[in-house]
Amino acid sequence: MARQDSILLVFGLHASATTLERAGHDVLEIWLRKDATSSELVALAAQAEALGLTPQRVPLTTLERLSGGGVHQGVVLRRRAPATLDLDQLRVALREHGRPALVLAIDHPQDPHNLGACLRVADGAGADAVIIPRDRSVGLTAVVAKVASGAADTMPLVQVGNLVRALEQLKEDGLWVIGATHETPSSLYRTDLNIPLVMVLGAEGEGLRRVTRECCDLLVHIPLHGSVSSLNLSTAAAVCLFEARRQRDGG
Repeated sequence: MARQDSILLVFGLHASATTLERAGHDVLEIWLRKDATSSELVALAAQAEALGLTPQRVPLTTLERLSGGGVHQGVVLRRRAPATLDLDQLRVALREHGRPALVLAIDHPQDPHNLGACLRVADGAGADAVIIPRDRSVGLTAVVAKVASGAADTMPLVQVGNLVRALEQLKEDGLWVIGATHETPSSLYRTDLNIPLVMVLGAEGEGLRRVTRECCDLLVHIPLHGSVSSLNLSTAAAVCLFEARRQRDGG
């Protein structure tokens, strides 16, 4: 994995505690609310001090400025961004781990909350990586890291120049590319997902682009039984990835 040179701000109690636990060596500074005495913030201060960091006690206005108005809960960290995996490294890793691959690809995600939730879902489902296009997609931001709740450090986020080309390369390695869309009669639940797999989801609102759909080996839909016509991106990711996990676990 390659180290990014960029700096990332992380805020919120759980995201900060998880960052200190899993990537404490990457944390450069920690700011805590000056007048806060909650047990959670006291524990964070002790956690930081155990790593050799000196927490800076600052006014609420400083935390609001650092977090960009986000829900900081009295703490903001400055850290080196998580290490990244490029596509070639991912292909090598998938060939070496000896089990059917499970990869999530997202066609130009725009909402940082959705991308963060997708990283968390992918981690929970035991996926190998999340792939997104490098351009015209949200990247790894403070909001993504907060929503991911630690998964930004455990789930490789692979950013590629051309998503379709990346999918074609993975197909050359024996992975099947399955796209989720409303425009097909094939049900997710009647599809064999216990195969080396890239599950491809479209961006919020737009769905899969035509060129991405045409690259897929198979298109499936998630059956809906209520009045809504579609699911949120991260919810759809959870449904698809955990159905693949259920099949792999023999459920």
